[in-house]
Amino acid sequence: MTEGHGATAAAARDPGAGVSTGPVADAGPVPAAAVPPPPSQASPAGEAEIEPHVRVDATLIQSAILALRKPIIAASLPLEAPGVEDARQERRKLLSQIDDYLLPRLRESGAPILVALVGSTGAGKSTLVNSIVGSHVSMTGIRRPTTNSPVLACHPDDVGWFAENVFLPTVPRVRQEGLARSGKDGLLVLAANEGMPKGVALLDTPDIDSVVQAHREFAHQFLDASDLWLFMTTASRYADATVWELLQHARDRGAALAIVLSRVPPAAGEEVVGHFHAMLEANGITGNQRFVIPETVLIDGKLPPEICAPVREWLAQTAAQPDRRVAVLTRTMSGVLDTFRIRVPALAAQVEDQVTVRTGLSGAVTGAYQAGLDEIDRTMRDGTLMSGEVLARWQDFAGAGDLLRTLQSRRGSRQHRHRAPARAQALKLAARTAIESLITSVGDRAAENCLARWREDPAGAALLDRLGSGGAAAAAWQSEFAAEAGLIFGWDSAADGAVPSESRDPRERIAALGRSSPEMPIRAVRAVSAWQDQVTHLVQAENVTRRSIAKAVTLDDDALATVLVVSLLGAGEDDTGTATIPRRLLTSLFGAGLLRDITARTRADLRHRIKLILDEEMRRFADVIDAVGTPDAAASLHLYQATYALEVAR
Repeated sequence: MTEGHGATAAAARDPGAGVSTGPVADAGPVPAAAVPPPPSQASPAGEAEIEPHVRVDATLIQSAILALRKPIIAASLPLEAPGVEDARQERRKLLSQIDDYLLPRLRESGAPILVALVGSTGAGKSTLVNSIVGSHVSMTGIRRPTTNSPVLACHPDDVGWFAENVFLPTVPRVRQEGLARSGKDGLLVLAANEGMPKGVALLDTPDIDSVVQAHREFAHQFLDASDLWLFMTTASRYADATVWELLQHARDRGAALAIVLSRVPPAAGEEVVGHFHAMLEANGITGNQRFVIPETVLIDGKLPPEICAPVREWLAQTAAQPDRRVAVLTRTMSGVLDTFRIRVPALAAQVEDQVTVRTGLSGAVTGAYQAGLDEIDRTMRDGTLMSGEVLARWQDFAGAGDLLRTLQSRRGSRQHRHRAPARAQALKLAARTAIESLITSVGDRAAENCLARWREDPAGAALLDRLGSGGAAAAAWQSEFAAEAGLIFGWDSAADGAVPSESRDPRERIAALGRSSPEMPIRAVRAVSAWQDQVTHLVQAENVTRRSIAKAVTLDDDALATVLVVSLLGAGEDDTGTATIPRRLLTSLFGAGLLRDITARTRADLRHRIKLILDEEMRRFADVIDAVGTPDAAASLHLYQATYALEVAR
């Protein structure tokens, strides 16, 4: 079939070349294994393969499908994992089939049969539609791709079925007025015409092998919403990979299918048709109606009536004959639901993988900060902190005699009791600074470790890439189902003078995550200072004066608390190391048992305060994970349950 061109030389010599060969049995002699059923035995849309129709409760099935739809929506797939992109597309297809086909067809079982005309670029789909209708309702031309907006041709009495948002509710539509013209991408054009048989609508879809990705996706969306597929390809392109991908998809889905082979050269018709039908049989595509259209002269851009008449009559009979109509609807709907047995559990498995991936990402963060907390525990016990400034201040404090002077004074000098000398205050400040520095350095290493672990994980690397891009671009599956969440980071505070995340350099956003937050040093200062005050209160509560070594001796609680802190920073629990002197002194004042109890309580208190700081640091990473969405751990179970309930309803 040549659109807009004169007859081929063969057609000019042989007027009979313009006659449709009808079903495939008229293709001439071919090998016996490839010979399809003769016209009298060819079953429309595979009707012969349909089991005797069993009445089912449509309301029950509809309820089961609605119950299945909920966990499919809840089955978000925000994290990158092996096969997740295919799962996201499959999730969209499942929802599209439910919303665009299954529910509308169950609710409106008497609606006209929707036939999707799909095929290769330049196969002549629009010409066939115009020829069946008898007027120009779909654009034709030599520009490829021609159809940038699908056209639905139907009888005026049937247009009401498709005008409302029941069929393909997410697709905007407009009624065609006057001549067919190029429409807007993504817009469904309703062409009501008296030339279309009643009870059937013919949808001219975008090309399945279009160079435009949106056209291919649009074509598949309409296929999933159709009752019957009328596949069309040419004698020169029937062996293309895209042709067989779609035919195999129709076979696997169990869709009602008819096939048109167009532009068949008369001189090679028998060979081409025979080879095409042999390929169909070899791929298990059997029991369907087939048509052959030879190369012919177009009259006013349309096929001669006798060429397209077999296709038009077949469409009219499919709509008019109740048994054929039931066969088409039963086969297609059953085919879709049959695929749910595999597709939905596969989606559930991906949801489980999402939970596992999220647990792994969170576990990497928890592990890094737990390792940091363990490092702090070791450092607080092995004497590492009792060096440098702390050691110098201790030696200065103890060697100058301030230790004894601050620990004892005559009761008559009670007014000087709380006036600790400068050396004692310097020692207290040095100990606090050492602990604060330890917390900050450990926090930096833990954040850097988290960043390194995420970079080694595909899901973590994707989160960092999203963070680097600002996290503004939402994926289609997120925006479609309102699953988008904004990034919230604890360090992006205008009050703290931080640069807003939107204006940050992308590399700086990631680098900021790989180090401690600006607030961490402040939190460390407050935590350690509060802890030192708590140690002082603890010493006061024990009222060591009553157990002092001399009745005439009184004690300075703040200085005693500082000595207790220094003893915690000493090496080990034995009698060696820098902490020996303060520990012996404290033992004589408190007693060995009480000192062990106080030491354990003060260590636990400090550890708890440090853990709170590190937990706050970990929240930054949790915010990054949460920003893309949280997979519902229960969604997989609900998917399995809903799939089983659907099978029971069927």
